[in-house]
Amino acid sequence: MNRNTPAVVSSTPRYRTRAWERVRVAHRRVSPAFARILREGARPNQIAYQSLMAQYGGEPVGIECRNSNREAWAFVLPEASGDQPWRIQQFDQDSFIGHMCFDTIEEAVEEMLRMGYRRVDVGALDRVAATDRWALGVRRSAIMQRHQEGLISYRQMAEELSSTV
Repeated sequence: MNRNTPAVVSSTPRYRTRAWERVRVAHRRVSPAFARILREGARPNQIAYQSLMAQYGGEPVGIECRNSNREAWAFVLPEASGDQPWRIQQFDQDSFIGHMCFDTIEEAVEEMLRMGYRRVDVGALDRVAATDRWALGVRRSAIMQRHQEGLISYRQMAEELSSTV
């Protein structure tokens, strides 16, 4: 590049996971070979994080991501009922399967990606929730919820689940 050629400046902000920030400086604490292994382990998550955060301006709220190992999805959204303001909501073909709460959107996104939800699949919840399988799963979840709330016995729950098809 000569002096008359302007430097190319990327307009994409840098988004870094907490794990990437730690391994970037690992060579200061561990051998260079081990630091390289740590960076290689953290790299796939960092790449996915940078891509997702950049694509959605640092706020990929409600963007469904599919798990690379199974038919399951997750997305990050504001938490409405807890002490922590951000939630990862997970679901599969049958219903919602769990959630976890975090203090920041960055922590929630990083953990979602670490758990293997890395492939953006916008509209997945709407597609899955429109199936008969989802409807059955939601009915079954409601029965289990009634047991967890103490409204029905374990035996009643088991009977209702076995008759639900």
